[in-house]
Amino acid sequence: MPNKIDRRTLVGLAAAGLAAPAIVNAQTLAAPVAQTKHGPVRGAADGAVKIFKGIRYGADTGGANRFMPPRAPQAWTEVRDALDFGAQSPQVAGGDGGGLFRSWANRRPISEDCLFLNVWTPGLRDGKKRPVMVWFHGGGFSTGSGASNAYDGTRLARKGDVVVVTVNHRLNVFGYSYLAELGGPEFAHSGNVGNLDMVASLQWVRDNIAEFGGDPGNVLIFGESGGGSKCSCLLAMPSAAGMIHRAAIQSGSTLRVREPAQAAASAREWAKGLGAADARALQQLPMERLVAAIGAAGAGANPVVDGRSMPRHPFDPDAPAISRQVPMLIGTNKDEQTLLAGGRNPALFDLTWDKLPETLGKSYTAAQIAEMRRLHPTANPAQVYFRMTSEAGFRRSAIIQ
Repeated sequence: MPNKIDRRTLVGLAAAGLAAPAIVNAQTLAAPVAQTKHGPVRGAADGAVKIFKGIRYGADTGGANRFMPPRAPQAWTEVRDALDFGAQSPQVAGGDGGGLFRSWANRRPISEDCLFLNVWTPGLRDGKKRPVMVWFHGGGFSTGSGASNAYDGTRLARKGDVVVVTVNHRLNVFGYSYLAELGGPEFAHSGNVGNLDMVASLQWVRDNIAEFGGDPGNVLIFGESGGGSKCSCLLAMPSAAGMIHRAAIQSGSTLRVREPAQAAASAREWAKGLGAADARALQQLPMERLVAAIGAAGAGANPVVDGRSMPRHPFDPDAPAISRQVPMLIGTNKDEQTLLAGGRNPALFDLTWDKLPETLGKSYTAAQIAEMRRLHPTANPAQVYFRMTSEAGFRRSAIIQ
C-alpha cells in the first residue's frame, strides 16, 4: 500500500472493509515484538535499536497496596503496545536548575500505578548476551522518572552494543514512609518499598533480559545524584544480592540512611498533619491529599534501616559483605554545586570575599576557607564556595565509600 492515500481512495477502501486492516498490518509487521514472563509487548525501532517503553514490571501500588511491597503484575496474553512511557510516581514537580534542566523535561502523568520500565536494545533473541546497564534516575528519593529526555538510551545502546534499562519506582512518602509503628508488622517494609520496587525491576531484568539480547549474568546498575544513592542502597539489600554484577555511582555515594526512631517520628508528624490516626487511615486517603502533604514537615523521603529489607546502613561502618564481589566505579562531578546551588541562586557566582563566610555558614570555619585559598590561590570567592560545598557534600562521601 502506498504511504499516502487520497481521501477518495481511502473512502473506497474503507467501504470495502480493506483500509484499516491493511494499515494496521503494515505497522505490525514493522514493529518488534518481545515475549516477557508476563506477556508479549510490541515496541518500535530507531534504525537497528529496538525500543520498548512502559513495560509493566509490577502491579498497581494504590489502594490496599499503598505502602506495601511490590507485587507481580497479572499476566496477559494479547500483545500490548510498549510505545510510550508509563506514569511516574506521585510527586511534586521539581525545579529545572534555573533553566539548565529544561530540555530534560518529559513529565508524565502521576499515578500510584507507576511500576514501569523501558528497554533499548540492538537486538532481540539473537543470543549475543550483551552487557545490561540499568539506570536509576536522579531527583533524590523524591522526584523524577526514567522518562526524562536526558535518559534516552538509543545512542548508548547503539554505540556500546549494550541493553539499556530505565526504571520508574515509588518516591517520597509513597515509597519511604516508615509506618511500622503506626501500622504494625504488616507495614514493616513500608519505609523501603521504593527500593523494593527497584529490586523487583532487577528481578524482571534477570527473568526477561535474554529475550532482549542481554546477559542476565552481566548487569551493571548506575546512577547520578539520587540515582547513585539508590545504587548505594541496593548494594546493601539482601533481596538484590546476586542480581548486581557491577555498579557505577556518580555524586551519590550514600553511607548512611535514616534510623528507625527518626523515620517513625517523621511518619507520626506527617500522619498527624493529615488527620490520620494510623497507617490504614493513610491508605484510604486520596492520592492528591498525600501529594499535597509531601512538602510538610516530617514527610521524610529516604530509606531506613528497618532490620528487614535494609538490615544495615549502606556503607557504614564498612562496605556490605553481600556485595563484596561487585566491582564499583565511584566518582563525583568536580564542581557539583555550580549546577545545584548555582542553578537555584545565580547570585552565588558574584560572591565577594567578605560575604563568603556568611554564605558558607557555620559548618565551615575561617581556617578551612584559608586552607582552600592556599591550595587554590587563583580561585575567586565563587569558586572557593562551590569547591568547598562540592567536596563536603559529595567528594568526601565518595572517598569514604
